[in-house]
Amino acid sequence: MARKATASTNSPAPEDVQHAVKAIEQRYTELATERGKYMQICRRVREEMSNNYDAAALNGISKKLLQKIIKERDLERKIDGLTKDLEPDERHELEMLVEALGDFGDLPLGRAAIDRKSEGIEVLKRAGA
Repeated sequence: MARKATASTNSPAPEDVQHAVKAIEQRYTELATERGKYMQICRRVREEMSNNYDAAALNGISKKLLQKIIKERDLERKIDGLTKDLEPDERHELEMLVEALGDFGDLPLGRAAIDRKSEGIEVLKRAGA
């Protein structure tokens, strides 16, 4: 599509610039509105979670320990997700690394080494190597 140009130069017409700016600013306004809605939903969900923790506390469950359990379970799901995305040959190599590390693989430094190797495999795969 050819663009309109002013008579004396090859620059965009002022009305085209105004239209583009207005359209983009409208998208930013929509984005801010949607972000506000999202934050309200998140606030409501966090309040419900707080109520769940309070209810558990009334039943004699330590909030602090319950939060720890929830956090650990979330992290375990994330770790499992890292392994789930691996190809079968990569998964096999990961198992060999874990076995080679022995008990060291269960320690934080060992887990970091395993995760680092997995990340390296993903980078190479994305690069087409």
